[in-house]
Amino acid sequence: MCPRGVSRMKCLYRVYLVFAYYFAISVFLVVSFCVNLLCLIVGLIPGARRLRYCLRSVLQFLFRRWACFLGVIRVLNLRTPPKTHKKEKDGEIWVMNHPSLLDGSYLLKFVTNGFCIYKREIGGNPLYGATVKLADYIPNIGGADMVRMACDALARGEDLIIFPEGTRSTKVNLDNFRPGFALIAKRSKALINVMWMESPEDFITRDVPFWKVPKLTAHIVISQINRIDPTALKSVEMIMEAVKQSYRDR
Repeated sequence: MCPRGVSRMKCLYRVYLVFAYYFAISVFLVVSFCVNLLCLIVGLIPGARRLRYCLRSVLQFLFRRWACFLGVIRVLNLRTPPKTHKKEKDGEIWVMNHPSLLDGSYLLKFVTNGFCIYKREIGGNPLYGATVKLADYIPNIGGADMVRMACDALARGEDLIIFPEGTRSTKVNLDNFRPGFALIAKRSKALINVMWMESPEDFITRDVPFWKVPKLTAHIVISQINRIDPTALKSVEMIMEAVKQSYRDR
């Protein structure tokens, strides 16, 4: 029975969206698990680390097809900047707010040869652990080693994707920004692309579990709001403040 005042067609469409959402989540989980299992097996081969660039290309392809699939079934309308070009040197830093569980996949969809700094506990996750290791992403171990590895990767032309708050947050709290990205920018002299994502507050956020159906179709727009040259700023604190000001002014 449809609610009073709602046409049968609208009622059927709502039922379809619920089914499509759960189907999309199931596809994501199954594909993630299969890719992770394959990476776990391949990772046992000596010299498998040399496949990291190939794996990153595969992941970008999958994320682009994933976004297209979500659009076709009307679960998500995602708009992002154009796909970037691969660099031989002088990679850039991409920082963005982080309200959703899928934000990393949105960025990797258009940032070519991007790498992430991930939480150490993700290394044992059955959906991502082996994948992030074989893709040669950097664990959030803190300290000089993490900064050095990130700077080395940027020097090779790889692009760093990082969330300044370090965790999901539906509402950006500038006081929670961590200095890691600013320290990496200062040492590497890499340009900082400040991104902003407009996202529904109920679409796979920290406050709403993924199994709860959000309002559909969801609309997400990622745009660049600033581009900062860290060499023009004297300290890590000034770099952090420049990024924070970008979010205040958006």
